[in-house]
Amino acid sequence: MSDMACPICDASIAPVELGKVILVYGAEHRLVECRDCRVIRFDPLPTIDQLQRFYAAPYYDFDRGKEEGKGMAFAGRLKRWRKTGRFLDVGCATGFFINGIHKHSQWDVHGVEFGESAVRYARDELGLDVKHGDLTHAGYPDAYFDYVHINNVLEHVLDPVGMLRECRRIVKPDGRLYLSVPNGYNDSREIVDFHRLENQPSLSNKGHIFFFQARTLLEIFDRSGFLVISKKTYGIKRGLRNLGWLPRKKNWKETYRPPAAPEPEMETGKVIVTSSRKRPALYYRYRFFESSVRMIPGLHKFGLDLAFILQPNAERKGKTSR
Repeated sequence: MSDMACPICDASIAPVELGKVILVYGAEHRLVECRDCRVIRFDPLPTIDQLQRFYAAPYYDFDRGKEEGKGMAFAGRLKRWRKTGRFLDVGCATGFFINGIHKHSQWDVHGVEFGESAVRYARDELGLDVKHGDLTHAGYPDAYFDYVHINNVLEHVLDPVGMLRECRRIVKPDGRLYLSVPNGYNDSREIVDFHRLENQPSLSNKGHIFFFQARTLLEIFDRSGFLVISKKTYGIKRGLRNLGWLPRKKNWKETYRPPAAPEPEMETGKVIVTSSRKRPALYYRYRFFESSVRMIPGLHKFGLDLAFILQPNAERKGKTSR
C-alpha cells in the first residue's frame, strides 16, 4: 500500500480502496478514493516509463479530416470572440485540431504533447510549433496566451493541479481557459464494476488515471486562481449507461479486460495516419453546433463529461500550496 498523501488535496488519511486497475501490461495499481476531496486515482501513480508505453505511436490513430474539421469549426468560435491571438492546445496529439484552426483563422497556434511520436508528426509533417513533454516544463512566458484549450487531458497527467496553475501563469489576464474533463463519479463506474464482477484488475482503456468529482474540480479551479464563467454537462446517453440507468452494451466488459501479453516495443514508432473522408465545411460546422446544443447547463452526475470555460481571477494568481 502506498503511503503517499493525496496529490490533489494533500490529505494523509488512508483512502478507500475501490478495486484494482492497470494501464499497461504487468503494472497493477490500486484504484482508491480520497476521503477528503473524493478524487479517485491510481495508487501508486504510473511511472513515466509506463506512460510512454501507453502513449506509443498506435495511440494516435486519429482521423485527420475529422480533427481538422473540428478545428475549422472551433476557429469560428474564436473569431467571434477575437479576430486573432495566441492559442495553446495542451495535449494536442498529432496537431490536426490546431492545424484546422491555423488554416481557417489568423490565430497563432501552439501545442504541447507528451507522446514523442505525435510531436514529431506535428512538427515534421504539419510544420506546427509543438513542444514535447509536460506543460509545466514547456517554459512559456507569463501571460502569453489569449486562449488555452485542454480537451480530455487533465485526467491523464501526473500533476493536474500543477497543470492548472501553469495555465493560470501563462494565460493573459483577459484570456480564457477551455477545459473538458470526464465526470469522475460517472467515468469510474464501469471500471469499478468490472473488477467487482470479474475479480481481476480492470484496464483503464482510455488512459485515465484521475477521476474528478465536480465539486473537486471547482475547488481546484479556485485554488489555481480561476473563476468559472460557464459549466456544462454532456455525454448524457453514455453516462446513463455507465450508471446502469440505461442498459449497457452486451460486450461492455471486453474493453476493460487486461492485456494477456506485453505491448510491442513501439515507443519510438512512427505515427501512421489512415486516409480519411473529407466532408464539406458545412458538415463540420453543423456537427460542432449539434454537440454544443447537446450540452446541459450545470454539473450533473448522469453525464459522462463536463465542460468549463474559466477566466483568471484578478484577485489571486493561485496559491503556492494546497
